[in-house]
Amino acid sequence: MEHNPFTRRIFWVAVCLTGVVLGGAIGYTLIEGWSLPDGFFMTAITVSTVGYGETQPLTPAGRSFTAFLIGASVIVMTCWNAALTSFLVDGDVSGRYTRRRNLRMIAELNGHTIVCGTTNMARAVIDRLVRKRVKVVVVGADKEALGELQRSYRRIHTITGCPTSELVLAKANVVKAAAVVAALDSEVDNLLVGITCKDLGTSVRVLARSETSVVANRMRKAGVDDVICPPQICGDRVFDILQQSQL
Repeated sequence: MEHNPFTRRIFWVAVCLTGVVLGGAIGYTLIEGWSLPDGFFMTAITVSTVGYGETQPLTPAGRSFTAFLIGASVIVMTCWNAALTSFLVDGDVSGRYTRRRNLRMIAELNGHTIVCGTTNMARAVIDRLVRKRVKVVVVGADKEALGELQRSYRRIHTITGCPTSELVLAKANVVKAAAVVAALDSEVDNLLVGITCKDLGTSVRVLARSETSVVANRMRKAGVDDVICPPQICGDRVFDILQQSQL
C-alpha cells in the first residue's frame, strides 16, 4: 500500500522527535547520574522550550549536553511544525476547498450527462461525450478509478458515492441533467439508478446497461427510456456482417 507523502514525512519527523526525547533522557541519566524520570522531565522542558529551569544543578558536561539537545530540538521541532502545517493545509483545507468548488461548478451545470460507474462501457461513453464537448459528471464508488478518469479527462466532474443514492444523484445535479447513463457492473444497481431518477420526478432521459432480457424488461417497466444490452448488440452486429457477406 502506497503511503501519502505528508504522512510519511510526519512519521519520520515523529521518529526523530522520539529519538531526541529518549536520547536526552538517557543522556542526562548517564552524564549526571539522575533517575530516568528526572532525565525525561529535563528533556521535555528543554525540547518544549518551556523554561522551568534546571531540575538539578548541571555539571559542565551536562550543560554542554543541554546546549546540544537544544540545537537538536530546535531543528526537529521546526521540521515537525512545518510537516504538520503542510499536512493540515494541503490535506484538509485544500481538499475541502476542491470538493466544495467541484460541487459548486456541478450545481451550475445545465443539460449535462451523468455517467454512473467506471466500467469499460462507462469509459467508452465518457470518451465519446468528451470528444463531442458534452458536459459530463461521473458518479462512482471507486475513488481511485475516478481519480484516473479525472487525470485523463480534465473537463469532467466526479462525485464519489453510491450512484443509486438519491443524495449522490442530487449532488450530481440530476434535476438539470439531460441524460443519465447507468453503466455499473450490476444490472440490479443499474435498475435502481433508473428507478431513483424517476422517483426524483425529473424528466431526465435514463439509459441503462443490462446483460439479460429479463432485467431489461424490468428496466423498461420501471421507466428506463433506453436499455443497452451489449450481448444483444454484439449478436445483431455479427448477424448483419454475416448477412452482408452472403449478398
